[in-house]
Amino acid sequence: MSDDRRLIEDYLPFQAISAEASREKSVRKGHISTLHLWWARRPLVACRAAVYGALVPASRFIPENGPDNKKQSFGRANAAKFMKRLCRYPSNSKPEVKADTECAIKEAQRHILEAHAERLTWETVKKVTVKDIEEGRAPRPKVLDMFAGGGAIPLEALRLGCEAYALDLNPVAHIIELCTLVYPQKYGKPDPNAQGMTGPKNEKGETTWGSLAEEVRYWGNWVLKKVRAEIGDLYPLIPDPEKPPRELVPDEQLSLFPDEKGQLKLKVPGGFLVPVAYLWTRTVRCKNPSCGATVPLVKQTWLCKKKGGNKSPGRYVALKVIAPKDEKKVRFEVVEATTQAGLGFDPSIGSKGGNATCPFCGTVADSGYVKAEGCAKRMGEQMMAIACIRPERKGKVYLSADDYPEFIPDDEVIRKRIDELCKRTGLTVPGEPMPPRGTLGFRIQPYGIDTWGDLFTPRQMLCLLAIVASVC
Repeated sequence: MSDDRRLIEDYLPFQAISAEASREKSVRKGHISTLHLWWARRPLVACRAAVYGALVPASRFIPENGPDNKKQSFGRANAAKFMKRLCRYPSNSKPEVKADTECAIKEAQRHILEAHAERLTWETVKKVTVKDIEEGRAPRPKVLDMFAGGGAIPLEALRLGCEAYALDLNPVAHIIELCTLVYPQKYGKPDPNAQGMTGPKNEKGETTWGSLAEEVRYWGNWVLKKVRAEIGDLYPLIPDPEKPPRELVPDEQLSLFPDEKGQLKLKVPGGFLVPVAYLWTRTVRCKNPSCGATVPLVKQTWLCKKKGGNKSPGRYVALKVIAPKDEKKVRFEVVEATTQAGLGFDPSIGSKGGNATCPFCGTVADSGYVKAEGCAKRMGEQMMAIACIRPERKGKVYLSADDYPEFIPDDEVIRKRIDELCKRTGLTVPGEPMPPRGTLGFRIQPYGIDTWGDLFTPRQMLCLLAIVASVC
């Protein structure tokens, strides 16, 4: 092989690939990034370009005919045209583009196998064809990723017909790679010979394996049902402020008085919101002895930042910190506007570098003081807001926790329920010590968080224990 340069060494249309990679970041449904959050996850289209470019020779797209001084430019133009077809993330809204991308992937698989067959022929001094590779008489090209992380590179190597190997020292990354690369191939399809919970029954009347997705969905709902029965009362529905209470009509309630005027008219909420997140902040007592107010340690109070377009206005939602004169505890007010300037304040102004300013007297609680308060177990908590959804609409609704004090959990009651759950199940609150100070990635020990159990609020701990108990 006189010229073994790869396409990635000669030319790749980086601008087009970067544009498609940026578009891919906005994709959520069906993307592997939704499996588990992972740092520095690489865009799939960029990984596809890298794998393809590393395995295909640079001469792949250079035409055989034509003037010699033009062949190089023609080859790069042809490569750019094909790479733009290949490196696109599929969109269900554009079936013709999706179909063309799938055709390009099949062509890319063919290109890679042809290049690999040529290399094997040169190395073994024996004719190797694409058919030999496809039928297993010759090995497929191997791609090894020693630092696979979220598994984007080996996934694209598999998509392009290669034999992929993925490694990572981090156990979380290893599990992500198994769920992305191994389990879908081994268990993804229905199997009439394997026992399951979602497939059709076999001759013995046993339920068979429906598919990995269906089995995971079944057992996920099973766990959710058991956990909801255990702690569902701690996450109640919230009356929708946009839907006023309605009166029960006479035939929906019992009549207690013969005279209709004496009958009290019962009212029920007109609709409900489903809570999906409770937003909290840690707090310390003000460093100024004459003040003694509760100081929130929240860094910023943004809830939503969505730029508007031609068809829809923007949406900017944040919490405004209110310091009532006659109180020593701040309130959080939800403010919403169509522009960032329309909010009337800067939500990004909060604690910085571990230092927090008292909203009442302006005294700065420096990081040393905050750490000392945490180590002395004097750090508190305050609920700021509740994020909800309306079942019939898209988007979230944000409510100030101060407007709904009845939905702030009672920690003492929850701690008693934790004790009862632990006695009933044999589980324990994780009291193992945190790693030593200075351990990479752990910077919370100086704030008095000494055990793993200290990381969670009582309700969060009860929720985690209930999940574990449901599968034990």
